[in-house]
Amino acid sequence: MRLHCFICATVVFPEDLVADLKHHSYFLHAQVAALQKTGVQLTLIQNGCDYPALGIPVIRNPIAKNVAYNWLLCDANCTGDYWVFLPEDSRITAAGWEAIRKRNGRACFTLAKDPKALICRKGIFDGLAPEVRSTCDLNFMGKEFGCLLVRGELDQHGFHSISPTWSQVSRQPPLWANEYIEMIRGEHPNANVLRRMPSLDNYGISGYKASAAQIEEVYTKIVKENMQQLTNDALTCRSLISNFGPILTDVPYDPS
Repeated sequence: MRLHCFICATVVFPEDLVADLKHHSYFLHAQVAALQKTGVQLTLIQNGCDYPALGIPVIRNPIAKNVAYNWLLCDANCTGDYWVFLPEDSRITAAGWEAIRKRNGRACFTLAKDPKALICRKGIFDGLAPEVRSTCDLNFMGKEFGCLLVRGELDQHGFHSISPTWSQVSRQPPLWANEYIEMIRGEHPNANVLRRMPSLDNYGISGYKASAAQIEEVYTKIVKENMQQLTNDALTCRSLISNFGPILTDVPYDPS
């Protein structure tokens, strides 16, 4: 079972790059110290951020992409048999790595009730519907909606948690810690909130406690509002198209 672990860091302080660099560097050093003995292949996903990678290969998204896009990125770039998606502030314990290796042959699983650490067989998203792939590219889906886009695909492959205490929420922060995964001590800001990503809470629905019709109505409203913003952004570039379009293949020669 060849594992390829992708540690994903998303920009949390876009208006203070010094603080953002310090934040990500702290968690990376803590990760590397724990991963040195595992023999697991590592790749960093720098999701809208940039910081020293300590010699680890990096995939950089120049802008922060939603979580589903990054899961698809792991699947497309995995060079092992399985890929592990690991948020930068979460750390898999020695018992966790041992438990993962014992599940060789399973299609997909997670280490906790909340799928922070996701383990999937390479190619699991090969059959993902085109319309789902397109939606995964919408950055405003963020963390709340992004993971739901591919949950149906995962469930078709028997997605489950492997922790015996999967139903428990730890009393001591951070939440979801168990014998297989722990949260690295430090500040854990909510990237969704800091980046002002839309959520159902903004529309009075907490914890998806509403009818399917209500959720779909709010989701539709969120998509339309944010697509309008995308439209506005695209239209501000129309002068670039009219200006450079006529000289698309007319780049000036410089003999120097």
